[in-house]
Amino acid sequence: MESPKDAADSTARTFSQVVFTDTPYSYPPSTSVTCCYTLTTAYQPNSRDWVGIFKVGWSTTKDYHTFVWVEPSLDVVGQQSATRQAVFTEYYLPKDELDFYQFCYVDSTGQVRGASTPFHFKNPAGQNPESSMDEDLMVITTQQQVELSRHERAELQKELDQIRGENETLKNNLQMEQQQAASMKGQNEQKEKEMSRLVREMDQIKEQNENLKSTLQQQVKETDDLKEEMMKQQRDAAEQNNQSLSLDGASRLNETHAQEKYDRAVMKIKLLKEEREQLRRIVDAQSQETDMLNSKLKEQERQLLKMGDSIQLLKVDLQSSEKEKERLSAELLRSQSLAHDMDDVKTENQELCRRLARQMTLQNCSDDELKVKCQTLDGQLQDARRKLAAEREETKNTKRQAESLEKDLQEVRVQLEKVASTCVDAQRIRDKQELQLTMERDAMADARETLADKDGLIEEKEQMIMLVRHEKEELARDNQTLMSDIEGLRRAYAELQAPPPADSPHLQPDTNTSAANDWQQQQQESPEQADNPYENIDMGAGTEEESLVCRHCQECFPCITRNELEQHESSHRLCPFCTMVCDNMEQSVFEDHVYSHEL
Repeated sequence: MESPKDAADSTARTFSQVVFTDTPYSYPPSTSVTCCYTLTTAYQPNSRDWVGIFKVGWSTTKDYHTFVWVEPSLDVVGQQSATRQAVFTEYYLPKDELDFYQFCYVDSTGQVRGASTPFHFKNPAGQNPESSMDEDLMVITTQQQVELSRHERAELQKELDQIRGENETLKNNLQMEQQQAASMKGQNEQKEKEMSRLVREMDQIKEQNENLKSTLQQQVKETDDLKEEMMKQQRDAAEQNNQSLSLDGASRLNETHAQEKYDRAVMKIKLLKEEREQLRRIVDAQSQETDMLNSKLKEQERQLLKMGDSIQLLKVDLQSSEKEKERLSAELLRSQSLAHDMDDVKTENQELCRRLARQMTLQNCSDDELKVKCQTLDGQLQDARRKLAAEREETKNTKRQAESLEKDLQEVRVQLEKVASTCVDAQRIRDKQELQLTMERDAMADARETLADKDGLIEEKEQMIMLVRHEKEELARDNQTLMSDIEGLRRAYAELQAPPPADSPHLQPDTNTSAANDWQQQQQESPEQADNPYENIDMGAGTEEESLVCRHCQECFPCITRNELEQHESSHRLCPFCTMVCDNMEQSVFEDHVYSHEL
């Protein structure tokens, strides 16, 4: 059985028996075509031989486009090789200017004895020297190989376009992520500024609250001092009332002094009321500021949640970019493997060139045939080099794209880390602000409770002032009555101490003597009362000015009746269990206190 190598050698020998010479690169369309060929001495022509035009990539001799019979040969076997011609009329020639064709010499048995270099039909005006130089490097091959190479080239081109599109999408995604990261960075800077401003405002509010606390404490102290002064005034008023029975001038001075103290107390109460109103306005303003800060804090919490969602999206995009990077790395490895395969193909082509050169030297082929085959092999070699250079360029481009993508991914990771750290700092600042807000709320509650206590104290002071005023008026009236009584007694005592006139003894009836006798008898019976006639008056006044005390608040109320005292005692809010006075408690606090006994 014939081996493949022997079959290839026999095919090469049959193809080299007829050599086509002077075949141009292109023929003008719509004109007759003449081809020249040379018969070697090893081949004897036949009248049934023919020359056909075949499309490049033909597989059998039946794939001809047109043919002409060869001219009858007059030479005998053994003579020199002869050059002959075959003329094709324009009517039967191909009309396609894109495909390539070649002349083939076919003998009567259907075997191909020779083939020309490829050519095509094209106008001379449409040709270009550079394109002609490139097109001179066409390779003679079969239709199956051409289709296979076209299919592989289409697949490679499709994959390359897909990779380029994916690279463009990745670049666009990276640009969008960079823009989003820059916008988020700007938003974070704005939020940091706003947070610092809020912290400063919180510090200012804290300082104001501390000032308010100190002011409230000072006012409470002043209230206590006023209460002590009022108690002192009451005691002084009682002492003055006791002393007014003996000394009129001292009582008037004390009365003026008490009036001055009373006026000062009224002035202080007015000032305290004004300060209370001012503190209330300040507390209301601070409560409004606190509400505003709470709304801002909620808005910042929503923005932080949005930032967390955007960070999650960026993480997902980063994962997809990493997957795309892995896929591109795989594509790069495949491209490198293709470049390696091209190197292998190049080495195989060189080996084939050397083997073909050896075969041609062994067959003693003609120089024209060697030129044709050398041109063919050179064309194949140059085509393989161009493909190799293109693959290398694509590999380099893919490497550069992969490196740029890796750099972009690293930048995105760094930006994500910065955004995460910024979010952590913002969360810490938010927790700190929440703690400060809770502290401020507690301070505001304490301030409100202090204001409520202060209001109760002021009301108690007003009640005490009203009672002192009423007591003062009562004392003034009693003092006037006592003064009138003392004047009457003094006049009566002066009249009694005066001696009776001597010139009118007859005018004095016995009643005077009886009255004198009664007076002397009283003086003898009670000499102590005669020494101090005002003692009984003081004792009577002391018994009349008996004061009543509330059993709940232990307050002393002079010059009131028992019914008024009962009304005052019923006005207190008392715990039904422990009888604790709960006047200053709010309703909710009072209910909690009562329910605590039931537990």
